[in-house]
Amino acid sequence: MSRKTAIVVAATGGALGAGSLAFTDDVKHRYAAAQRTGRVLSTLALCINDYRVTLNHKTEDEEERSSFLKACHKRCAERTLEVLEKNGSIFIKLGQHLSSMNYLLPEEWTTTFIPLQDRCPVSSFESIEAMFLKDTGEPIANMFDEFEREPLGSASLAQVHRARMKDTGQEVAVKVQHPALQEWASLDLALTRFTFSTLKRFFPEYDLEWLSNEMEYSLPQELDFALEGRNALRAKEYFKDVHEAPLIIPDVKWGMKRILVMEYISGHRPDDLQYIDANGIDRDEVSAALSRIFNEMIFGDGAPLHCDPHGGNIAIRKNTTRRRQNFDIILYDHGLYRDIPKQLRRDYAKLWLAVIDADEKAMRKYAYEVAGITEDQFPLFASAITGRDYRVLTKSVVSARSDQEKEDISGALGEGMLQQLVVLLGRVPRIMLLILKTNDLTRNLDENLHTRQGPVRTFMILARYCSRTVFQEQMEILSQRGSILWPSNFFRLVGAWGSYMRVELKLSLYEYYVSHRRVQQVNRLLNKTWEKYQQTPASQRLLIAVSGIPGSGEFACPLLNLSTSPQGKLNARLPLGKTTLASLISKRLNALHDSQSPGCTTIPIAAFIPMDGYHLSRAQLSALPDPTTAHARRGAAFTFDSSSFLTLVQKLREPLLPESKTLYAPSFDHAVKDPVQGDINIPPTARVIIFEGNYLSLNQGLWKEAAELMDELWFVEVDFETARQRLVRRHVQAGIATDEEQAHKRVTENDLANGKEIVDGRLEVQEVVLSREDETWGPTAQASGEREGEEV
Repeated sequence: MSRKTAIVVAATGGALGAGSLAFTDDVKHRYAAAQRTGRVLSTLALCINDYRVTLNHKTEDEEERSSFLKACHKRCAERTLEVLEKNGSIFIKLGQHLSSMNYLLPEEWTTTFIPLQDRCPVSSFESIEAMFLKDTGEPIANMFDEFEREPLGSASLAQVHRARMKDTGQEVAVKVQHPALQEWASLDLALTRFTFSTLKRFFPEYDLEWLSNEMEYSLPQELDFALEGRNALRAKEYFKDVHEAPLIIPDVKWGMKRILVMEYISGHRPDDLQYIDANGIDRDEVSAALSRIFNEMIFGDGAPLHCDPHGGNIAIRKNTTRRRQNFDIILYDHGLYRDIPKQLRRDYAKLWLAVIDADEKAMRKYAYEVAGITEDQFPLFASAITGRDYRVLTKSVVSARSDQEKEDISGALGEGMLQQLVVLLGRVPRIMLLILKTNDLTRNLDENLHTRQGPVRTFMILARYCSRTVFQEQMEILSQRGSILWPSNFFRLVGAWGSYMRVELKLSLYEYYVSHRRVQQVNRLLNKTWEKYQQTPASQRLLIAVSGIPGSGEFACPLLNLSTSPQGKLNARLPLGKTTLASLISKRLNALHDSQSPGCTTIPIAAFIPMDGYHLSRAQLSALPDPTTAHARRGAAFTFDSSSFLTLVQKLREPLLPESKTLYAPSFDHAVKDPVQGDINIPPTARVIIFEGNYLSLNQGLWKEAAELMDELWFVEVDFETARQRLVRRHVQAGIATDEEQAHKRVTENDLANGKEIVDGRLEVQEVVLSREDETWGPTAQASGEREGEEV
């Protein structure tokens, strides 16, 4: 009898005997083992049968066949998710890994498993106490003055508690392994191995045994917290001299097999965009810093590679003491580390340089060097390491991934490419699998930041590390050939240095470009507004309205030093959309006005009024003739109080007199999702009023009347596909939609329907600010006498 069969038989026997025996610990264990095994085997059988029936379904309609298969994917993924959640333990770990394998698994599987990233088991405090006593010989109270019973967070293998050390009083994070892991790890690994071998038997073209083999190799290391502590200290030591990486690794106090005590350092997840934006942290700088950290790990000489960099293992915190950035990146969970052999690292660098240069011949050469990839396998391998359609790689890998490209990749996986990829990944070296995993996770981190530059900058940073690695190799070879003064060596040195400096110079120029060009553009808008203000009679106000479609505001620009001249200097970064542009110009105007009267108490001359406060309240929406549609379409023009807004604009247009009084505008409370009346003060001294809202340049009804009273209309323009992508991400992250499918539906039926109305009915404007996913932004002036077609 094979070992696999013996495990199943033993588990089943335990289930049969459990009903008639007293529930001793041993019998409880057998009963639970039978339950765990039964869930896996029954779900495995159901899914195999479901796929066999679906694949044997005869139809000439390709669309119908695809629909049947997608439905089968979804059913089986949901069944499997239920088993993973009930069994917990390493099954959660497996599910988290599978959720990130969008280059390998159908979308229905990966998206279904995404909740596992944040839905992990929590062990009871009593079980943690018992494990502490067993492992250390001491109760928790003897080691810590304070130990919070509820964990700060929980992952698939462990959970973390905040505590205070008894001897030093230092606040620490105590990572403790889930006690149940020790009980079930061997059985769960056997069930994982059995599952993949069974799938291979029924579907030999989908051999995923390499995945279970990798788990069996990696899991014992991840379960050794003493090893994790040594990994963390090693990485901390390596990065102490890498000054361009704002990396923080918590110090390790002590560690054992199942317990690790570390310095307590907290932060926010890298996809917490609300925190990042609210603290003036530039998403593009976070993306660049992450790119530098993990490229250093892959290409740095002697660097350790962290092989599990998902969003739960990374945190961002604000830090204004750094010279270059205003944030720290905190790296947790150092259980899975690898060292990349020097020659593999160098060949991998050459492979990426070939990819970036779209040099297919060199790509094929080094794909063979790093992973033994044949000519036939190369297109698939190239797509796997980059996450891009191979046809794109022969042109430019730095362009952003379009929805069409994602759809093409998904379609290809359904047309036979998937089984080729499965076979391919089963043959590449284990270290390459981990590098691929790290690549995929870091690419996912970057995409979740929704940067304005897309992949351009991260690929250029990658190129810098690759060119440095190749240059170091060439210098090593030259040193073995004698003096560099020899003519042949000297010319090789010049060539190597030239190739290296070409990438360095290109990246340096690009970073200068993105840092300063936006500064110039904000200054132009500021200067224009300041000049108009100075030309406006003292009895009048200057009114500016900034508008745009939904989704037009998700990009970034430097915030300028508010205490400087109109030219300003780079100080920090904020996401710049309609709201931030309007707010930024008003703040800069006030700062500029202050600078004109040094040593005097000055009064702000500019005010910023967002349109959110003019939403109809939920009670008002319910009172409309069709309240269901009104609530569903909240955000459409008819769900705003345009009459009250027009009244405010008309009052602001009245001459300013000594007896003029303060006016009031409403704000919007996002917690209660209703306006707050009279919350924004507009004193008579406020001479420049900058409004922001979607409908402020709409050629329709009362909106048109209000627009005609403005001195300037500015419009933030974005293409609808980019707006769609931004809005879908925003709705899912904000909880407005439960998943991307629901978000797409809302965006189509509401947001972009409103956007079409805004674009089709837009009045002539004086400034159009172009928002692009991977471009800088800039104005296009449309009024007579203004510049035409300017884009920055």
